[in-house]
Amino acid sequence: MNPLFESPRLRLAPPDPETDAAIESAWTHDGAYLRLVDTAPARPLSPSQVKKKYEQLEKEKEKDFYFAVRLREKPVEGPEGLGRLIGFVRLFWVDWMHGAARLNLGIGAPADRGQGYGSEALELILRYAFEEMGLHRVAAEAAAYNTGALRFLERHGFRVEARRRQAVARDGQRWDQVMYGLLRSEWEALRAAAAVPAGLAAPQSNGAQGG
Repeated sequence: MNPLFESPRLRLAPPDPETDAAIESAWTHDGAYLRLVDTAPARPLSPSQVKKKYEQLEKEKEKDFYFAVRLREKPVEGPEGLGRLIGFVRLFWVDWMHGAARLNLGIGAPADRGQGYGSEALELILRYAFEEMGLHRVAAEAAAYNTGALRFLERHGFRVEARRRQAVARDGQRWDQVMYGLLRSEWEALRAAAAVPAGLAAPQSNGAQGG
């Protein structure tokens, strides 16, 4: 049994305001990063503003689950030996009655992107959402200009559920906002398929009849 909040390379943990605020503040001064994680107008934050955000998230922890994504490095770095901060993952607008929540995820520094950390963090947060929180559906969205995010979501089983035409203004253009959803049954089917060794997969019929 894998630890709930750990993967081979990552650990999910609460943010540490004293050390993480300055790091996350630096991310918010990177316009490319902000374009990846949010469609709202870019708004750089100071370390004190990031701390206030953490405080607000703590007050809303029954419906907003925010985790720092850290590397499990050796030697271990970071506050209390938790590891270097590389990003965040968040489940928010949690609707306990309908078993649904929204998802957002970001990897901060350019050097840490494209390393597969996002996929590991997504696997951890989906396992938490479906197996521990008992949710039935997780939703996410991305602007059409963010082709990397669209491919990422679709590669991990999310399906397009709706599209708001030209809902996002960016760089003098109008872009669609694409809404995705992933059901617990779909996630379980993907996990089961991934667990079957390739050579043991059931043979597929090509429709021809043997003679």
